[in-house]
Parts: sequence; structure tokens; C-alpha cells
Amino acid sequence: MEQVAGTGVGEGAAAPDRRAVVPALLAAACLVAAVVVGGHPVAGPLIAAAALVLVTAGAATRGGAPSGSGSVAALALCLVAVTGVLRGAGAALEAVGVAGAAGVALWPVPLVLAVVLYVLVSRWRRLALVTDWFRAGTVNRPGVWLTVAIVPVAALALVVWSWAADEVGTGQEVYRDILDGQGVWVLVLGALTFAFVNAAAEECAYNGVAQRALGHDLRGAVAVVLAAAMFGASHWYGFPSGWWGVFLAGGYGLVLSVLRRVSHGLLLPWVAHVLADLTIVAILLVLW
Repeated sequence: MEQVAGTGVGEGAAAPDRRAVVPALLAAACLVAAVVVGGHPVAGPLIAAAALVLVTAGAATRGGAPSGSGSVAALALCLVAVTGVLRGAGAALEAVGVAGAAGVALWPVPLVLAVVLYVLVSRWRRLALVTDWFRAGTVNRPGVWLTVAIVPVAALALVVWSWAADEVGTGQEVYRDILDGQGVWVLVLGALTFAFVNAAAEECAYNGVAQRALGHDLRGAVAVVLAAAMFGASHWYGFPSGWWGVFLAGGYGLVLSVLRRVSHGLLLPWVAHVLADLTIVAILLVLW
């Protein structure tokens, strides 16, 4: 029986338990914190320790069934570990004269590697981590129409926020430097690469691992909303940023989560996410 991610109903899914709510919320907080401040020398180890406790507790109490909180916490632990390694390697290379080496820790590289590490770690069955979170889904009519509808709305929301907040962040300087120093084709290739990879990493993390995992411990609607809230909160330093950024990204994440369920997979949410990221690049280069 195929399970629609986030429903909590299907082969291998445990019945939702009220006692799972607190661990699920703590695991979600760990993942958000890992994204926002996971590279901090003090906060990072604290997040990793909390996540490790949740992973261990999930493996010990689920009796072999996948642990939603443990899976989300495991992803957070992977992200903190990868971020620390990348930052340390970048600093070491910079110290010996490798210019620009610190860039290895720039987003979305840590999240990409964290998802890869999670896939490897989840193969250890004793950890009771969710492994069946990835599926492309179908390009069905409702999914296509929803994608067509949300892309222009998301683009308009980003334009309005950028204009109202008079905010472009450091991204504009980076893109302008690339344009001036490397030319338009390098910029286009870089923007496309970033949009494709960033969207893939975030969809795998939030609408893949997190939504599927939380569906094992929580009711379907709660799992979807919590995954969207995690996506929004993780954009505190993103584009858009601040409280408005959290609100807008959370709303967009909720729509992507619904699209994930409608299309039964990650393909259409990824397409919509790519187009939103390309809109951000266009705002940075054209409107400002």
C-alpha cells in the first residue's frame, strides 16, 4: 500500500500517539536551529546533543518501527555535523592561502550533504529512521494546475516584500560581482545551479524526510503544517527574512506541502520551488 506522505496511514506507519507530540516538536526545533545557528561554536554542539538524545530515544522506544522525531532529529544532527566540518575545512584552507575556500560552507551545500549523510546513516536499521521518504510522484492535472497557480503568486509576494522591506541582503552584491567579473553566462549558469540544487535539498529535507517522518508520529494535517512551519522558521535569515520572511516562507511551504500530497511526490513541489528561487535571482538583478 502506498502512503501519501504526511497522512500517517500506510504500510509501516504507526498509529499517531499523543505522547509523540512533544518529541516531534523538539525534533522540529532541532532542525530549524540547525539551519539557522547550527554553525555556531556553542549552539551547534548543544543542538547536536539534543538531537542525539531524540534519535536514541526514538530508536529505543519504537520497537523497530520508524521514529518520526528520531528521523527529523537525525537530519538535524547530520546538518550540524556537516556544517561544522565544512566550516572547519574552509577555515583551514583559507589559513594556508586558498582564497575563497570558506565558500564550501555556503548554503545549500551543507543541506545537500546533510541529506546525503542522512540517507547513508538511515541504512542502519537499529536507528529506526524513515527511509521511504523519496518518491517523484505523478504529474497529474490537479498538481499541474496548483503549480501554475502558486508560481505567479509566490513571485508577486517576493516582489512586494522586497519592495516594501527595501531589502535585498548580501545576495545582490554576490550576483553583481559575478556579473561584473565573470560575465552574464557564468551568472546564469550559477543561478540555475543554485535554484535547482537548493530547491532539491530543501524539498528533500522538509517535504521529503520531515513530512514523511512526522506522518509516522502525528496526524496527517499536523505533520503537514509542522513541516511547513519548519520551512518558514528556517528562513529567518533567508530571502525573505525576519518575521515577514518566516510568515511568507511558511505559507509557501504549506502550499508546497499540499502540492506534495496532491501529486504524491516531490517532482512538482521541486519545480515550483525552482521557479521561486529564480524569481529571487531576478529580483536581485533586475528590480534592484
